[in-house]
Amino acid sequence: MLNYGYAILASEITKSILVNGLDPYCGFLHFDIYGRTSLTFDLIEPFRQQIVDKTVIGLINRKQISVEDLDKRNNTKKLEARKLIVERILAKIHSTITYDDETVSYSDLIGKQSEDLVKTLLDNEKFKGFYLRW
Repeated sequence: MLNYGYAILASEITKSILVNGLDPYCGFLHFDIYGRTSLTFDLIEPFRQQIVDKTVIGLINRKQISVEDLDKRNNTKKLEARKLIVERILAKIHSTITYDDETVSYSDLIGKQSEDLVKTLLDNEKFKGFYLRW
């Protein structure tokens, strides 16, 4: 379920990277491997726990997804469980939080990280990564 959620988050981050004119295949922290969006993996790290981990753990703790939602024939999630995960992850991405004394959505923060990376590369501004305690 975590990997499924990370894939959803990765698509949002890759979209933000592309909108800001960056190459998602050229990373800084993750080694460049042909076909891997290394920059996406770089920028996903600060958001994984806040958006995906907390959401999946919440679904399990509230018993909204259980072992019965796994298709044991091919070790995948059943369609209804996948729909619920997508719904909750996307809702979390578009939900608002207070960060740096502002009310912003995670989606806005993802976009800001890509914008800030561009400013760092072009204008030599200091990059401030997103961080929020568990």
